[in-house]
Order: sequence, then structure tokens, then C-alpha cells
Amino acid sequence: MKRYDKYEDWVEVISENLPEIPKTITGEWLKEQLLDRKSYFRNWGFCFTNLKEHEFEENIDASIIRKVPFSTRTIFPENQPFHFNESIFYTFDDVRKLHEMGIDGSGVNVAIIDFTFDTVPNELKECLNNFVNLNDKAEVHFHGTTTATQFCGKNLGIAPKSKLWFYGTGQGKNNILNDNILALKDIYEQNKRGANIKIVSISSSVHRENPEFEELCKKLLQQGCYIIDSSIFGKDFTCINQDSNTGELYYSDWQLGNDEMMSKIAVQTGGKMTPLVTTENDYLYCGQSTYSWSIPTLAGHFALALQVNPNLTYEEFVELAKKTKIDKDGISLLNITGIINELNKEHSKKM
Repeated sequence: MKRYDKYEDWVEVISENLPEIPKTITGEWLKEQLLDRKSYFRNWGFCFTNLKEHEFEENIDASIIRKVPFSTRTIFPENQPFHFNESIFYTFDDVRKLHEMGIDGSGVNVAIIDFTFDTVPNELKECLNNFVNLNDKAEVHFHGTTTATQFCGKNLGIAPKSKLWFYGTGQGKNNILNDNILALKDIYEQNKRGANIKIVSISSSVHRENPEFEELCKKLLQQGCYIIDSSIFGKDFTCINQDSNTGELYYSDWQLGNDEMMSKIAVQTGGKMTPLVTTENDYLYCGQSTYSWSIPTLAGHFALALQVNPNLTYEEFVELAKKTKIDKDGISLLNITGIINELNKEHSKKM
């Protein structure tokens, strides 16, 4: 089995599956690639591409450009439409303001169960407290570093001062299920020894029908440890992107037309950078968020709330999210500042 644990390996395997890029890149061509759910371009775009010999047609719609992935290693031609401000390298403004006030996840221990990785990006070196590779045969994958960064990355994370226990799993339904169970067992034992892990973020969804998994969830809940996975996230929340230049919120292509999904509270995720696979210092731009990346983002918001009130339950957090949500352009948006203000009010009443 070939292991894609070097940047050059990823360049090779992804490039083989990317569409041929036309000499003149048009908005229509980009739109066609982004709408093709089977296309590698949706996830990788120009990440591994030298575009020096290509050109872009004039006046390409900015609403298309903001959805196209690229990386800090992409080589662009002299005239190109990818003009993003520096905010794509940092978390969202409302969260940054809370960080400046000291609400940054300090004292909250968290865990992520996701695909394993080898190279630890600089985004995670400060928060990573413990790394457990649950599957020695597993191939390295970009997803684990992405979800961890959404949660507690140094610059891009919602709760950068939380302490992270990361459990690396293999891929495939059986590997994910078995490794998730192993991870939950270890978290339970860690908590018995005083680790006090309060949140577990799991982006996969292949485990909810398994009795052993459900029993472990109940045992962890008795320890005050809350599991947030796709089924829990999807009950009340969805994901949303934000244009870093204009501040406009926009849904990913795969969400459009799903009225039920778009009626839920939106958690900002897309429109930011994330670590580029197998590199320490390079980044990949993600213009279209996914459920799996939004789950640790929501978990990060919960960690901020737990810093203010360590006794807060996840159910109480959801009720606060419903109470404080704000409407922006017809979108119900998670308002973490409002949640923190409500928690501070409650604390003041008790004093």
C-alpha cells in the first residue's frame, strides 16, 4: 500500500486526477468544475498547479473566484483575479475579539477523532497535548489537520488555548468505526485518571447505530464529556462561508436548494486557509465549507462557552445559540459574542 506522507506524493496523486486546465481560464470553466461533485477540482483547485503559462479572462465574477481552492505554493500568472486580504489566515473577527479578552479556550481539554497525519503543522504545535495513532496501517490524510485547526489552531482556531488530545484513525467504514471505539475507550480511561476532557469532536457518521459506541457516549456523558458529531451538529446547525473581502455570507454549492438545511443556525467555516497537507508552514484556501469541517468549529465555540461556565451542558449551549442568533441577509448566524454575554450576565446574577 502506497503511503502519501510526503508533499510530493500528494502532488502526484492529486495532479493525476485534476482536469486539464485550458490556456485561458474562464469563469464558466471554473463554475463547471466546482459544480461537479466528483471532480477533484472542488477540493484542490489550483493547489498543486503552476499557472505561469496560463491566463484568466478579464472580469471573472468574484463570487466564483472566492470558491476556488489554491495554496500558498500555487504559482499564479502576473495578472490574476485571486485578491484576498490577510484575514484569510486568521479566524473570524468576532472570535478574535473574544481572544483579545482572554476567552480563548484556556483550561478546556478537548479531543478530536479523525484521519491520522504525520506532519504537525505550526498551527497545532502549541495546542497538541497528546497524539495517538490508532491504526499503524492507515494512510496519512489531510482531513485530520484541517479539523484540528478549525478547533484549536494557533491563528485559525476558535479555541487556540485549549489542550488537544488527537486520535488518528484509518479510512474506510470499518476502520473508522473500530478506531472511534478505541478512541472513546481511551478518552474514558484518560478522564478516570484526571484528564478532564470535556468535548470530543468526531466528523464521521458511521458509528451511531453501533451499541458499543452509544454505550461509550453515555459513559463519557456521565463524566461531563460531550460528543459532537455530524448527527448532533446537524440537528440545529449548518455551515456557511464568508467572503474575506466583502464580509458577505454565502452557502456552498452543495447546500443550495436545501431549504431545511439553510433554515438552521449557520456556523462560519469556509473562506479561510487551512494547513496544506504534509507541510508545516504552507496553507490551502478553502472557499466552500463542509459539515465535517464545521463540526470542530462548533465544538470550538462550545469550548469558549465552557471556559466562561465550566458547568454548561451542550443542550444549554444550543438553547443559548437559539436565543442569541442574529439575522444577516436572511441567514440565522451563530452569535458567539451574544452567547458569552449571556453567560456573563448569568454569572453576575449569582454573585
